Amino acid sequence: MGRADHRAGRGDDDPNGIRRSLLRDAVFARLLDNVLRGVYRRGQRIRLDAIAEDMRVSRTPVREALMPLENLRLVSVQRYVGVVVAHWTVDHMTERIRIARTMITEPSSGPTGCADRFDVAWVRECQTEGGVFVELGSWWLRRNGAAVSADWLLSQHAVLDAFFSDEVALANGIDAVVARRERRSIAERATIAAERDALDECAAALVELADALIALPDRFRTAA
Repeated sequence: MGRADHRAGRGDDDPNGIRRSLLRDAVFARLLDNVLRGVYRRGQRIRLDAIAEDMRVSRTPVREALMPLENLRLVSVQRYVGVVVAHWTVDHMTERIRIARTMITEPSSGPTGCADRFDVAWVRECQTEGGVFVELGSWWLRRNGAAVSADWLLSQHAVLDAFFSDEVALANGIDAVVARRERRSIAERATIAAERDALDECAAALVELADALIALPDRFRTAA
């Protein structure tokens, strides 16, 4: 499975398919934001019809948007019950970064790595350093032959990129402004190393960025 296969909506050839995928992506983004900001409370049960009515769409794009959200373990969809928001925590989010960090420090490389060059356009699409970490990390893993790990990390892009945004972070008691310049500097070093195909330098910067993201919640609470 290639990198682009993880992007919702890609692969639709006809105009109707493209419009449908865009609507699904828009519904997914709003659902994700509502879950992460606490608009939908942990443990809350929400009827599919209620979500569709609130977003003024049919049930189809809502049902399709809930599938990746369920794969991210942020909701569960139960028959006759509806959508149940998971009891996720900030630690669950940073645990995703810890897992990726371990994948980079202890990669389970395959027989041959991917020869694809890094495209800086991938990180330009990111909102936050969390998204940049995912893009760089998934490329680095695939470049080193760890395709399965790369696929898993790339599947976390939407949630990690959104979680470290200002509004979502603040809703969870985190000030994402703290040490942002430092995180951006590390991300820039990792990006430059990836562009030069300097894998060891990129890995070192990625581990440093992972540590900064993991420490952000406690660092802010300590400062406060």
